[in-house]
Amino acid sequence: MGERSSLQKIAVDMPHDKGYRKRLSNPEEFLHFLRKYVSDDWTKELEVSDLSLCDTRMLEKDYEGREADLIYKAHLPGDRDVFIFILQELQSTVDYTMIFRVLMYVVNTLLKHFLNTSKNEREKAGFRLPAMVPVIFYNGQESWTAVKSLKEYQNCGDLFGSRILNMEYYLIDLSKIEENYILSTNTVLDNIMYCDKFRKGTELAEAIRTSYERTEALGAQEKEEFRSWVKYILLSVCGNKAAVVEEILSWTGKGKDDMAFKYNIIKAFEDERAEGEAIGELRKVISLVRKKVSRNMSAEEIADMLEEDIHLVVRICDALKKHPDWDDEKIGELL
Repeated sequence: MGERSSLQKIAVDMPHDKGYRKRLSNPEEFLHFLRKYVSDDWTKELEVSDLSLCDTRMLEKDYEGREADLIYKAHLPGDRDVFIFILQELQSTVDYTMIFRVLMYVVNTLLKHFLNTSKNEREKAGFRLPAMVPVIFYNGQESWTAVKSLKEYQNCGDLFGSRILNMEYYLIDLSKIEENYILSTNTVLDNIMYCDKFRKGTELAEAIRTSYERTEALGAQEKEEFRSWVKYILLSVCGNKAAVVEEILSWTGKGKDDMAFKYNIIKAFEDERAEGEAIGELRKVISLVRKKVSRNMSAEEIADMLEEDIHLVVRICDALKKHPDWDDEKIGELL
């Protein structure tokens, strides 16, 4: 239970990676993502039929042995193929080594491609390496402050113009995208991103309700996928209490019960926070009792000094005696 302490704050760090990965694995949703959020000229030339999802093992690992999240092969006009790979930074902190990670993905993959091409082919005048297009999607609450170009990552990189190795990644920073812009189109991914803008219980409840209403205009499969994503998020918030989550979701799709739906989500957050606060208080008592026990004080003396219930203090003392090597958190879980 102690491991969930971060969830017991009303501000929640939510595990969204499964939802993003699944949606971006859909070529139609991926193209929508490129056109709307990358929004560079070349994205306008793409069609769904030009995109094919590749095995991520095709992209060589970074310097820490990590694989990219997604990689697509895109066929551009003029019979040109490029590769677009996505790194999802679904965490609260900024990775200041990102540009070097990207460099390793690109260099290692191009080296593999070069060596796998026959010597006769790669020595032709018209031989070209495929373009590797890196896109970073970041959903942290703080703005992304890491450098985006390799030139910036090198000492005196600005002194040498185009004669120094350089590259840059596309950055999609969710904290910088306006809510109205996200809501200007209606896909499962848009609704996930919209909800992801909020971490406080009341705000998240309102965002989920708004998105549920919007998904009524989508197909049955899309609605079910969004519901599954919400269920996954609420389970993480509610300490995997499936019955609580199913009760919350049972209110969806009932316009007249709009307030009840939001109330149930908020209540789940508040209940979890209250449970967390109770756990925190219990740990404080355990810590104090431990100190008093080390001074050979009796349970009655400790209860009187701390003004705590004698039955609770006796239980703590018994647990400390049976498990002297356990920390306060583990004793709390036992109680």
